[in-house]
Amino acid sequence: MGVFERISKILQAEKNADKPAAGETSIFALEVAQVISLDLEDWIIEAKVIYHKQPESVLYWLKSGRQRQSLLLDRSIPDKAIILKPFAGRFDEFNDVKTEYILDNKHFFLDFNGECDATASGTSPIGSGEIMFWQYETDQQEIYRIEWQSGRFFHYDGRWIDTFEISII
Repeated sequence: MGVFERISKILQAEKNADKPAAGETSIFALEVAQVISLDLEDWIIEAKVIYHKQPESVLYWLKSGRQRQSLLLDRSIPDKAIILKPFAGRFDEFNDVKTEYILDNKHFFLDFNGECDATASGTSPIGSGEIMFWQYETDQQEIYRIEWQSGRFFHYDGRWIDTFEISII
């Protein structure tokens, strides 16, 4: 690299010093078909569900080979995320939901519940519209989550992770 080329690059850099650098993609702004790395495995985002509550939450449906799981992010806890795996469960109506459960000899207590509008994109069992949810937690920070939408229940088993364990590819 010649002297004039170096001087030209230095002057160009000084000229652009006031412009903001291109920022990283926020984990809350990922889209369908993007790839993330989690637990030493690459996952494709199949769907994105945005829960319009305060603060806003995002649920990504992930696929890796034949495996499927979800990644739940809450803006009120930006350094933590929840890995959720769906499992078969049955309730007839949302009034059957309790405040605590014992599942696999683990005692789950109701952490929070609510309802909000959701916006879904991609291939997801959850559609856009109103949704009710209940989230339970054990003393060991294991998660049991129930969601209800349009007469259907969805059950998830999960665990907390740190968001630094997720990398955007």
